[in-house]
Amino acid sequence: MISNTRILPEIDLERTPSSRAYRDGTKEAIQQVLTEVESQSAKRINDGFSEINFTAGVMNCFIITYLFAAFPEHLWIVYVVQALFFFPLKAKFLYQAKPLNQICYLLDYCWIMNMTGVIALIVIFVGKEALNQDLRRHIFLAAYGTACGPLFASTAVLPFISLIFHHLHSMTSVFIHFYPPLLFYILRWNSKQVLDAWPDIFYLEHDFDFWPTDSFTGTVFGNTIIAYLCWFVPYCAWIYFIGLDLPRNTRKKKLANGDPAPAKYDTVFHSNHRNGNCVMLGNMFWKRSLEDSKEQMMQNDFEIRDLVLYLGLHLMAAVSSLVFLAYPCYLSKYAHGAFLVIVLIICTNRGSKRYTYYSTAMYARIIRTKFDHHLKAEENVGGEQTIIHEGM
Repeated sequence: MISNTRILPEIDLERTPSSRAYRDGTKEAIQQVLTEVESQSAKRINDGFSEINFTAGVMNCFIITYLFAAFPEHLWIVYVVQALFFFPLKAKFLYQAKPLNQICYLLDYCWIMNMTGVIALIVIFVGKEALNQDLRRHIFLAAYGTACGPLFASTAVLPFISLIFHHLHSMTSVFIHFYPPLLFYILRWNSKQVLDAWPDIFYLEHDFDFWPTDSFTGTVFGNTIIAYLCWFVPYCAWIYFIGLDLPRNTRKKKLANGDPAPAKYDTVFHSNHRNGNCVMLGNMFWKRSLEDSKEQMMQNDFEIRDLVLYLGLHLMAAVSSLVFLAYPCYLSKYAHGAFLVIVLIICTNRGSKRYTYYSTAMYARIIRTKFDHHLKAEENVGGEQTIIHEGM
């Protein structure tokens, strides 16, 4: 076999048009990478990513843990004080959100229950003489089931509830979902300490039924369902007649000149459906094509059956959480405590994944994206230096 090797003339890479284009393109790519990295850094700072906010978030967790262990009878005061701090700030950020105002998020079940709970605690403390024992009992039963049922379940399954210490939105989500079942662990299982410190404030008689027997009311399940329906029915009416149209790109509501009103407000339903529910549920229940689902997501225009399904699943989840979470918490101090620990681990793990992404994967993804087409250009330039082997 005879092998002839012919080496092509060496090419001056500094003089060829492709090499100069590659060199200029590489400089451009580097500049794009630096610009994008700086943009991401600015975004993190705007979100509150700073040493001060991170320290405040961590220290707040330590303080709550210390008070839970040393002075549990006073933890309800911390809940009220922090709610008065978190809620206005959260409302401000939701109102200023872009491209759509998110203030309607505060109409969601978890927010309404927390705001109602804070008002109830303040009223019970300030106007304790005006509230008879029977009314306090009904409030306690409804609040106990809400905290240890739907709010507890939401903490476990909703991915955005995570301990991201610098981030106000995430910490507020943890606060409204995790703090109530933590507080009711104390009110239920450390009631003597609470009553000794705050006599005549709370109704903490625990000789009550969870399931309805002779009467639907006066039980944890019954009072919680009534409280849920007091939110659910008005919310269904609002989202159907008003909320469903608010974020549409082409709204049904018209201006005086006949043009569609501009989309200004977002809702939790629309946010969840844009983030994957539309595709998943549409395929699972309606066999809707991926293209149709994506079009609905782009237009923020979802079908009535999607809304009905969403609300139906919400109702089923609330009732199920009473059965599988609130009832075990009612039966056992250890079950309640174990659920708290498990949910806390879940929230911490979610937060750790976010910080890992911030410090590693996010910047690696930026660099890979920006350099991808330039790496292809490098391969093309390298192809000009060819060694041809001919064999026979």
